[in-house]
Amino acid sequence: MKRNKALKVRIYPNAKQIEQLNKTLGCSRAIYNMMLHERITVFEEYKDDRQKLYDYKYKEISVYRKEFEWLKEADSQALACSKVNLVNAFSNFYKSVRGERKGKVGFPKYKKKKKQNSYTSSCINNNMAVDFELKTVKLPKLGWIHFRDQRCSAEGKVKSVTVSRTATGKYFASFLFEREAPEVIKKVITDPQRVVGLDMSLSDFYVDNEGNNPGYSRNTRKHEMQLAKVQRRLSKKKKGSSNWYKAKRHVALVHEKIANSRVDFNRKLATSLTSEYDAVCIETLSLKGMSQTLNLGKSVFDLGFADFVSRLKQKAEETGKHVIQVDKWYPSSKLCSSCGHKNSALTLKDRTWTCPNCGAELSRDVNAGKNLHNVGCKMLGLG
Repeated sequence: MKRNKALKVRIYPNAKQIEQLNKTLGCSRAIYNMMLHERITVFEEYKDDRQKLYDYKYKEISVYRKEFEWLKEADSQALACSKVNLVNAFSNFYKSVRGERKGKVGFPKYKKKKKQNSYTSSCINNNMAVDFELKTVKLPKLGWIHFRDQRCSAEGKVKSVTVSRTATGKYFASFLFEREAPEVIKKVITDPQRVVGLDMSLSDFYVDNEGNNPGYSRNTRKHEMQLAKVQRRLSKKKKGSSNWYKAKRHVALVHEKIANSRVDFNRKLATSLTSEYDAVCIETLSLKGMSQTLNLGKSVFDLGFADFVSRLKQKAEETGKHVIQVDKWYPSSKLCSSCGHKNSALTLKDRTWTCPNCGAELSRDVNAGKNLHNVGCKMLGLG
């Protein structure tokens, strides 16, 4: 069975390579925007005549390269991938309008230079490679570039590479490897102790059915003073000046530090849980709804809980473990984990409560974790 896996490394190009990278990024962005502009213009012109609209032949990349000579300086495969990305963007938009795709996808937008930029190039005639001994990567029209990473190998054949430039001026290369991998068989669970129930907590990230938490530190709150300081400096600089760009980069560096610490925490936590347990049971939460209705936007989005769930599912799929998501309407906090009585009068402010049926003293988060654990065991056939 063939599986794809990505390897993302930070690369350190020299001055000449940086110039070529920036040219390719700019050309990929330009060809995407020009082709999008052509499609919008044609639609506005022939929107009343569907037959002419369907019969219209859009310009190929070769036509654009003849018209704009500077496009020839970029990797041709990168320009071809930009066209594919635009076609996929329109396809996803139309599927979303017709209801054939889950979620809402907006109309394709023009790409901006000031935001993070990237381009994708396909592997043809071994024009890209990774050398772990010399810590170098080979990219089209760039040659060999040094990179820094602790990993020593990657199995499979290189299919493509995505080169990106962050807002802080750092360059990354993400290689897609195709490899033969055995089919992962889901583990059969017989011990309820190998199942854990997790209840999301804004202060502790989560609380499990044993009352344990991962020792979460709020990333945004932790760097809030530093972020306010660099943003204040930016506000006092003249827009467009050299010092303004320096201050803007300092702001981007703080945001990058917050995002990196959040991703690092989520990945390590997902790996730890799938190593320790065979099944993880969590709630299906509407984080956007929680942030809007409860006025807890900063705290909710600072968790990055959706990214954590995504990482957890990915690790579980690779290792044959189980991730069970309980329906979002399941009253995990209001049910007594001892007798099953539902306390409908429980409010969000009540962190501890006494069951009126059996008299058990319950912690809201631990009780919810126990209920999720019981649901998970039931769904796995453990009683």
